[in-house]
Amino acid sequence: MEQQHFFFSIIIPAHNEELYIDNTLKYIRNLDYPQEKYEVFVIENGSNDKTYVKAKLFEGRNINVISSSQKGVSLARNLGIKKIGQNSDWTIFLDADTILKNQFLRDLNVYLQNNPNKKYVIGTTSIKPTPETKTAKFWFAFYDICHKIFKVSYAIQIVKSSLLSDIKFDEKMATGEDLKFIKDAREYGNFFFFSTKDVYTSTRRFEQVGWIKIFFLWTFVANLPTSLQKRFGYNVVR
Repeated sequence: MEQQHFFFSIIIPAHNEELYIDNTLKYIRNLDYPQEKYEVFVIENGSNDKTYVKAKLFEGRNINVISSSQKGVSLARNLGIKKIGQNSDWTIFLDADTILKNQFLRDLNVYLQNNPNKKYVIGTTSIKPTPETKTAKFWFAFYDICHKIFKVSYAIQIVKSSLLSDIKFDEKMATGEDLKFIKDAREYGNFFFFSTKDVYTSTRRFEQVGWIKIFFLWTFVANLPTSLQKRFGYNVVR
């Protein structure tokens, strides 16, 4: 039987990402998946660098670039939600420094097609670091285990598009907004963890802030009630 193709919407918030956005879009443009079965929305929000200019070079076919004067990753994601097509089956929220290798959508499509009875509505993937230093590979393997066990994510979230009429990202939160989004989505179904070798993300934040410091910071914030999480900011690292 011929494999059905889900329609994927990919939303990429991008604030001052001129060093990364072109590489991210190069990979997306070369995905081995029918072009009529996925769409991409880059939401440039409040940048003061060349993010918008660089992203616009890739616009066309199924890649769309939208500019907003307002900063905020949650605001950008919610703006992207408003743009996705009515035929969308799954929406992928992707950080601007995260790349999807050639086979990713095909493999994700097969995984979701093969698990129709598990009531999946939200999930994430395993992630590889770039550059792949020994330290980075150790920490990323550790985070993969944490994401799978505790049903959380970093750099990529995948949600059933039909849920997006009921749930959104909290625009009052600068950190922990993805945790709340996953928690809200799980009210409607189950979380999945998709193991893949095709998702890579930059280690820039870990290298600049410190691996151990980020671990304890994220753990601390994740265990706070939402009302207290809203008090924490998120420093931009470029």
